[in-house]
Amino acid sequence: MLLKIKALDIEATDYPLVLMHKDDAKSLGVRRLGRVNVKLGKEEFVAVVDLTEKVVSKGEVGLYEYLCDKFDLSCSINAEVTLAPPPDSVHFIKKKLDGSALNKEELHSIIQDTVENRLSDVELSAFVSAVYTRGLSSEEVINLINSMVNTGQTLNINRKPIFDKHCIGGVPGNRTTMVLVPILGAAGLTIPKTSSRAISSAAGTTDTMELLCDVSFHKDEIERIVDKIGCCIVWGGGVDLAIADDKLIKIRNPLGLDPQSLLLASILAKKKASGSEKVVIDIPVGKNAKIKDVVVAKKLARDFITLGERLEMEIKCMITYGGKPVGRGIGPALEAIDVLNVLGGKGPQDLREKSCEIAGLLFEMGGKAHRGRGKEIAEQMIDSGKALSKFREIIAEQGGNPKIKPEDIPVGTYNHTVKSEIEGRIDFMDTRMINMIARACGAPDDKGAGIYFHVEKGEKVKKGQDLFTLYSDKEKKIDNALQVFDGNLLDVEKVIYDIVEGELSL
Repeated sequence: MLLKIKALDIEATDYPLVLMHKDDAKSLGVRRLGRVNVKLGKEEFVAVVDLTEKVVSKGEVGLYEYLCDKFDLSCSINAEVTLAPPPDSVHFIKKKLDGSALNKEELHSIIQDTVENRLSDVELSAFVSAVYTRGLSSEEVINLINSMVNTGQTLNINRKPIFDKHCIGGVPGNRTTMVLVPILGAAGLTIPKTSSRAISSAAGTTDTMELLCDVSFHKDEIERIVDKIGCCIVWGGGVDLAIADDKLIKIRNPLGLDPQSLLLASILAKKKASGSEKVVIDIPVGKNAKIKDVVVAKKLARDFITLGERLEMEIKCMITYGGKPVGRGIGPALEAIDVLNVLGGKGPQDLREKSCEIAGLLFEMGGKAHRGRGKEIAEQMIDSGKALSKFREIIAEQGGNPKIKPEDIPVGTYNHTVKSEIEGRIDFMDTRMINMIARACGAPDDKGAGIYFHVEKGEKVKKGQDLFTLYSDKEKKIDNALQVFDGNLLDVEKVIYDIVEGELSL
C-alpha cells in the first residue's frame, strides 16, 4: 500500500510508531498496536501502528517526531507500507506469562529487541508483569544480566581492582556515595561510580552532584577521568551501561512493580558493565523502605552474593536501618551542603557514620584494612582532610569549582519552619511522606527546594521548638507542601516523654 507521508510534530515514544487512518489499516489487515513494514526510498523499518480518523486522512501515514528525526523525509513523499509480523520476542514474553522458563537465547531476544526499540510499551509492560507474577530462576537472572551487559556499553578502566557500592533505595537523603567515593579515592582505591537521578525521591546522587560539577560524560571521558584520578561520580544514564535496564525501569516505575529478580538483574548488570569486582550493597530495612522485613533483606543479600560469585564479583551486603532519613537535608542543595559539611569534619553524624561503615567494608575487601578496622581508616581519611581534598579533585576534573563551600550553595528563596505543638520525643519519621513533601516543594527539579530537619528520630523536643524547615523558590509550593504535610510528617504525639516520671507513656 502506497501512502503519502505526513510528518507529525508530536513526541510519542522512543520506538518506531506510525499513525494510520483506520480504513487504510483495515484494508491492509492491521489492527491497533499491530506492525507494518515501512519503506522510505532506500530506508526501511518496522513500526507499531496507532489508528485515527482525524489526524491523518485516508491515503496518508503519519510519522511521529522520533521517526522524522531519524530519517530524511525530503528524499521521498510516499511510503510503501506492508503488513509485518511481530518479533519472536513477543512469543517469548507470552511464554513467560504462561509460566514457562525462558532459555538464554529467548531472554537475549527480548533484551535485544528492547535495546533496538522493536517492542512497544505494552509488550514491555507484559514482560515486567510476567516476571512479577511468575518470577525468574537464578539461571534466568544470570542470562538476563549477561544479555543486558552484552547489549550495552562497558567501561574499560585500566586501574584494578575496581570497587563499587549500591543502595537499593527507599531512604531520603542517603548521599553516602558522595562521601565514600572520595574516601576510597583518597586511599588509592579505584571506584568509577555511576549513579542515577531521582525517580520518586527528592533527589538522586546525580541530582545532587550536578550542583557542584558536570555529571554527563561519554564512556571514553569517564575512562580518562578514572585512569587519571582513580574515581568519579557521574550519571549512569549518559553512558548507556546495560541500556535495556533503563528502558525496563521506565516501565516498572509507573506500574509500581519492582520484582526482586529484576531488581537483582538491574543492579548487577550495571555493576558488571562498570567492570566492578568488589561491591558492597546497602539494603535499608524500614516501614516505608523498599524492604520492610529483615528476613526478606537477608534472603535478598544471599541472592546478591550468590549471583555475584557466578558473575566473578565479590559482593558483601549491609542490612541497614531505613526507618529515618540519613542526614539533615532532603533535596539536592540541602544534601550537597550535608556532604560538604561531613567531608569538612562537621555533621550530620549519621551520614558520616554510614558512609564510613560502607567505605570501611570496602577497605577490608580490598586488603587496605584488617577485619573490623576499615571504618577507622575511613574516618582518618575525613579527619586528615584527604577525603575533602579528593572530592575537590573530582569536582575539578568534572568541570566544577573545586573551591566551593557549603555556604556558596543557594537554597530556596522562600522557607517555612514547622514547630512542635507539644513537649515530647520524636518517635516516628514517615520517609514516604518526607519525599512527597520535598517534591511538593519542587525537588529535585528546583535544586534549592526540600526539607531541613532540626531534630530527628529519638530526640526530645520542647513545645515551640523548631522541627523542620521547608524551602522552595516558589511561595505557592510551600503552601502546597504544607497541605500535603497536614500534621503527619513527625508524629510527636504518638509517644510522649514524661519528664516528671522519667518514662515513656503511651
